[in-house]
Amino acid sequence: MKGVYLPGTKEAHLKEWPDPAITEDDVLIEIKASALCRSDMSIYYGKPLLPGFPSGTFIPGHEPSGVITKLGKGARHFKEGDRVAITCFIACGFCKYCRAGEPMLCDSVEVLGFSRHGADTEYLAVPERVCLSMPKEMSYVTGAVATDAIGNLYATMKEMSVSGADVVAIIGLGPMGLSGVLAAKGMGATVVAIDLVKSRLEKAKSIGADYAVNAKEVDPLEYVRNITKEGVDKAVECSGSPQGINTALDITRRHGIVAQIGEPGETKIEISPSDQLIRKKLTYYGSWYFKLHEWDEIADFIVNKIGNERAEEIVSHRFPLEEKAIGEAFRLFDERKTYKVVFTP
Repeated sequence: MKGVYLPGTKEAHLKEWPDPAITEDDVLIEIKASALCRSDMSIYYGKPLLPGFPSGTFIPGHEPSGVITKLGKGARHFKEGDRVAITCFIACGFCKYCRAGEPMLCDSVEVLGFSRHGADTEYLAVPERVCLSMPKEMSYVTGAVATDAIGNLYATMKEMSVSGADVVAIIGLGPMGLSGVLAAKGMGATVVAIDLVKSRLEKAKSIGADYAVNAKEVDPLEYVRNITKEGVDKAVECSGSPQGINTALDITRRHGIVAQIGEPGETKIEISPSDQLIRKKLTYYGSWYFKLHEWDEIADFIVNKIGNERAEEIVSHRFPLEEKAIGEAFRLFDERKTYKVVFTP
C-alpha cells in the first residue's frame, strides 16, 4: 500500500509499505481522512518526540478517520462498513489510567505514527477498542480533526467549567487554538483570540471569536483590562511560546484558570510564580487529550453546537496521497502557511 515516508531530513515522500495484517482483536480501516499535527513535524525534522524510533521507521499520522473493511475474529463491537474516528493511543487497557479513559498516561502506550504505523496511508490495522463511532452527520474530515484538536479543546473547556458567564482567552491560533475558539464559543463564552498573525486573527473572528488581539500591535494585558473588570476568567495557551505562556498568566484574573496545551518542547520558560500564580491564587494545569468516555458528548457537541461545516473551517488544505502533494503539504505546514492540513487517500 502507499503511505507517507519521512526520512527526517525535512522531506516527505510517498513509499510502498507492506499491507497491514490484523490480529484477533484488530480491525482493518480504509483511511478516508488523516490530519497533520505540529507534533508530526518532529519526525519531519529528524527529532521524533518519542525516543527510540528514528524518523522513517513508521508511517506517520495520528488523527485519522475511515471505514472498517475487515474484522479480526475477536472483534465484536463494530461491523464492516462502520464509520469511525480513531484515537492515537494504544495502551494496555488495564492500568488505572487506561481504566479511567486516559490511555495516553499508560506506561506501555504506543502512539500511532510514532511507535507503530500511523494513518497517512490507505489502510490501517488497529485494536477495535481505539475506534470511535462517528455520527452519520459527521464528515470524515471532521472526524479526523475531532479527536486530537476539537475533542482535546472540548475536554479542556469542560474541565475548566466554561459557560456563558465566562470570558475566555485563546492564545495561539493554530489548529488547536482555532478549535479552542469553536469549543469555548459553543459553550456560550465570550472569546478573546490572541495571536501575532493577522490572517489567523481574521479566521478566529470568522468562526466566532468576539475579540481579536494582535499582540504585535496591542498590549494584550491592557486590551483585556479595557474589556473586563480585572482580566479574563479563563485562558487556554496553545502556542507553547514564552510570550504566549506569560501572556496567559498575566491576563487571567485572580482565582482564574489557565490551561496549557501548547508544548514548548525543550525551551525553558521563565515565569514569575509569586506574581502570576501564588498572589493571584491562579489554577494552572496541563491539558492533554480527552477521556475516552467523553467521545459521545464530543461528537454530539460537534454536530449540534458547532456544526459540521464550521468544524471543517479549521481545515485549510486537503491533499491526495501523491508524491508531489505530500511534499507540498508538509512544506506549507512547516512554513505555517496553513491551518489544519488533511490527507484524503
